[in-house]
Amino acid sequence: MSRSTAPSTTGLIDAATGLPVRRHPGTGAYYVRKAGWPHFWGRTLDALAVLVVAGALMGAVDAANQDLALGRLSMAMLADTGVYVAVMAAIWFVVVFAYGMVWGSIGSLGDAAAGMRSVRISDGARVGAWRGGRRAFWWSFAPLYLVLSFAAIFSGGGGDTFESRFTAVDLRSGLARGRAPVPDATAVAEQLRPAR
Repeated sequence: MSRSTAPSTTGLIDAATGLPVRRHPGTGAYYVRKAGWPHFWGRTLDALAVLVVAGALMGAVDAANQDLALGRLSMAMLADTGVYVAVMAAIWFVVVFAYGMVWGSIGSLGDAAAGMRSVRISDGARVGAWRGGRRAFWWSFAPLYLVLSFAAIFSGGGGDTFESRFTAVDLRSGLARGRAPVPDATAVAEQLRPAR
């Protein structure tokens, strides 16, 4: 359940992309959400980065375990499959949490590749390291995120999370590059239409 205020509609569109311009309720600043395929591929790149790093670390720990280089931990991992699985799961979650901390504070590889930034809808601030790590940790339990990402592609939405308090902002929009938004022709037509 979200505790945020929905971003207000402005009746403006981005001059470069034609996407609706929204306003952060807390600051009044304008922004354009990142939507569709670039958002999906950026998040896919993030998932691949986590898989590569976690896989390399798991492989290194497994090799060290086979050589008994981890001492008592190697013996415990060889004697009990549960310990082995727990160590591998711990590596996975540490990598996910660390990547989420980077994502929340300075941005992820996917953010850079797609030209977006994850921000709070209320004020446009970055998510923050601890919240970014926590969000990434919980996402690792949610394969449904992939389904929601596909839904965002086809609906044109740009939701960055299951929580409606965050969004991905388009850093390549005209607004982000200093171009002023323009009035939305459909919004203007709606205002000019006589009431019945």
